[in-house]
Amino acid sequence: MRYRRFGKSDLEVSEVGFGTWTLASDWWGHIEDKQAMLHAALDSGINFIDTAPVYGEDGFGESLLADVLKADRSAIVLTTKCGYDITAERKHAGQAERPHDWRPESIRAQLEGSLQRLGTDYIDLYQLHNPRIDPILADDLWAELASLQAAGKVRELGVALGPAIGWVEEGCTSIRDRGIVSLQTVFNILEQEPGLTFAREPRVVDGECTLISRVPHASDTLSGKVERDTVFPAGDHRRHRNRDNMLDNFDKADTLAWLWDGTGRTRGQAAIAGILANPAFTTVLPTCVDADEVREYAAASDLPLTADEKARLDAAWNDNFGVTNRYEMPLKSSV
Repeated sequence: MRYRRFGKSDLEVSEVGFGTWTLASDWWGHIEDKQAMLHAALDSGINFIDTAPVYGEDGFGESLLADVLKADRSAIVLTTKCGYDITAERKHAGQAERPHDWRPESIRAQLEGSLQRLGTDYIDLYQLHNPRIDPILADDLWAELASLQAAGKVRELGVALGPAIGWVEEGCTSIRDRGIVSLQTVFNILEQEPGLTFAREPRVVDGECTLISRVPHASDTLSGKVERDTVFPAGDHRRHRNRDNMLDNFDKADTLAWLWDGTGRTRGQAAIAGILANPAFTTVLPTCVDADEVREYAAASDLPLTADEKARLDAAWNDNFGVTNRYEMPLKSSV
């Protein structure tokens, strides 16, 4: 496992991280042995763990980490998030968002709740969870976050964009104006915008802020785990993907077999290595459902792209992989 730093902070993290989203919910398939996945991550050299109060019910995405953190807190770079009111009902039935509450007093209470569930007294990286533009512009919110840093409860600040793909103005404003050390965004070798736009921001170019990739396998079109005709069951988050968009991504992925055939990489490892070939990205958060996947994806850190492979991948991206899109993915925005 190789390691990189968030911006110019002291937070050095594994190039492949581990997220608890799939452990805390059944939105990507049911997981039997959650602790086996956690320990597979740690045994693979992963030290960056991403969670959030809203993962699962009653903050379960955080509380399931308490024992691991108690065993060796200093070995783990922990990130959790703020913004959602986990005591409120979802806005709509199913997988809709819960309401946000960005009042400074609410953020302080949210942090205290996270610390209690996690069984720790500090968070390494505290991220705003799926913010629209208003909280990014709210000076009183950021003053409160600064006070939490000064109190030692939070080491560094970041922003995690979502849901879905986009949020260009939100991301650029956060990078330019808020002194964050990380920005989390949907980014994979088939869907590189708006990640490339964020990577061109001066603070990212200068290494003051770096990026986190989520959805690195483009909803499994790059993992080799599903096929074109796979029918996802009700409640599976991948059902939210536009069908034509999924077919477009399968077509594009089919042009990239040279990244895995004969290279020693699996298809899923090649997808991660392609992201890590961009130095703006510090770490990748793959979506995993068993310990074997954790180990497979963690190993991608040791299988980097060559300079020639990176150049060929960039050329393929610039040519849209030779594919005519059936569907143009809109970029979400609150501006």
